[in-house]
Amino acid sequence: MSQLDWPMTAERAALAGAVLDMSQGNAPLPALDAAGIPWIGIPEERGGPGGDATDLAVAIRVLASQAVDAHVAETGFIGSWALAMCGVAYPDVHLAPAFDLGVSVTVHEEAGAWFISGQAPQVPGVEGARWVLVPAQRDDGMLLALVPISEAGLVEGSSLAGEARTDVSFDDARADALLDLPEGISWIDLHARLALARAIQISGALIGMRDLSVGYARTREQFGKPIVEQQAVAHMLASIAEQALLAEAAVATAINAPSVWNCAIAKSITSRAARSASASAHQVHGAMGMSQEYPLGRFTTRLWSWAEEGGRPEAWELWIGTRFLEQDQPQLWNSIVDAMEGTNT
Repeated sequence: MSQLDWPMTAERAALAGAVLDMSQGNAPLPALDAAGIPWIGIPEERGGPGGDATDLAVAIRVLASQAVDAHVAETGFIGSWALAMCGVAYPDVHLAPAFDLGVSVTVHEEAGAWFISGQAPQVPGVEGARWVLVPAQRDDGMLLALVPISEAGLVEGSSLAGEARTDVSFDDARADALLDLPEGISWIDLHARLALARAIQISGALIGMRDLSVGYARTREQFGKPIVEQQAVAHMLASIAEQALLAEAAVATAINAPSVWNCAIAKSITSRAARSASASAHQVHGAMGMSQEYPLGRFTTRLWSWAEEGGRPEAWELWIGTRFLEQDQPQLWNSIVDAMEGTNT
């Protein structure tokens, strides 16, 4: 069932504190790599730092709450997770997963090697990555191609928040490996993992934006008193806090039982919360929030971008409704409860 918070053990609290310290240092990315943060979840016996998906999610949420650009979600929560399903692990390699809409590739074999042709728009994490991970469908199931960055054509771009997003093209690009994903895993499972990663980041950014807005309202004075004492402002702050809590509960549920259904619900809820809370935060800040020097825009632009990536809420809500109606005897309550328990993927 749903949870209002993640199980924050003493170890996870310490991890969150360490990641927070790294995020506020002069060189956060090298520090995160040196500590093995992007590879949390890879077992120690396979060269990784150990831990699990919730540990990694804690680190991702902290980084998002500080608006730090780090490819931890792409490398660890998405890429390493996909490789683990194929039975392999790379504890010191950054990855760029192409699991969003618009990926279209073909695969052919020649002289014992595999070659990829096609395109993958707006791929995150390409800078510094060793491979682009590209899903490809064959008659016998879904495959995951590991294509070296050097083999791909790259057109650099950025999201609204300034995060790097690269249009990647493949013209008979030779893959280093072509891995078999488990039977029953399809593109929607990979896409849902990206959706959950973005939902975690949205949850973290909402917390950062909530704290920033509350702090501003407590110190900004108007008519001789802090604006937090004005009823309209207090109402907007309460709305931001409410949206942050909704996002946290949705993400906690999906991490506890990461079915496609739960990932879809988490992405829908967090994306809509991002839109609503961002509007309230800008209303609280007024013109101050629009200046580039002030940090609010670092949160809201990320929230707007992440709400679009990994599937818009409208698209996931359509998927949820369609899946519900495809049942022989649609039962709304059982569909929700079974999905939360992970029995209906």
